[in-house]
Amino acid sequence: VNFVCGTLIALTPLYLVRTLGTPVGLVGVVMATDGLGSLVGAALTPRLAARLGSARAIRWAASVGAVALVLLPLSSGGWGLLLFGLGNTVFTMGVVVLSILTRPHRQSVTPPVLLPRVMATVRFVAWGAVPVGSLLAGTAAAALGTRDALWLVGAVALLAQLALLAGTVRRVRVLGCGAGAGAGRGSTAGAGGDIRCPVRQAHTVAFTDLKVPTQ
Repeated sequence: VNFVCGTLIALTPLYLVRTLGTPVGLVGVVMATDGLGSLVGAALTPRLAARLGSARAIRWAASVGAVALVLLPLSSGGWGLLLFGLGNTVFTMGVVVLSILTRPHRQSVTPPVLLPRVMATVRFVAWGAVPVGSLLAGTAAAALGTRDALWLVGAVALLAQLALLAGTVRRVRVLGCGAGAGAGRGSTAGAGGDIRCPVRQAHTVAFTDLKVPTQ
């Protein structure tokens, strides 16, 4: 995800200004649609997790976000910028849903003594992918053009989604549970109880209550 975000940081301004000829005043407006996607994604995450289960919500968010990237190279100037804004908004929504659901899970299942090392490693790898993505995106844009580079980014995002679906997350409803755990909405206490796997420790995050995970 961060790799793709890094590519968009490098490509989006170039694509809007040089390829589409977007007026300066509109460039900021179009790029700000990722902020709208962040707000909408954050607002929808508790509802998605309660209705679908955390693992299913991640699968759907990642899939829809990856597909939305295709709208970026399909966009054009004028009213076609709405297509770019829509793709940018939906992709960012998927990123936010993914982040909100995976980070608390990581903290809740990691032994406290290992949590600092795990978080440091994750942040090093995740944020280190951003400049790598930007560098490769710039190289691709120089060789292929910004529109074709965006097509390439979309293909990478879809391949990453296939890798996610090939993993164990596709067989579970709730992160941290086996395939049979939390399968039904009434499997644990409360209407949204399936979000909390009964085999998790007491400090597992309650997504429906938006509680901060404790160590």
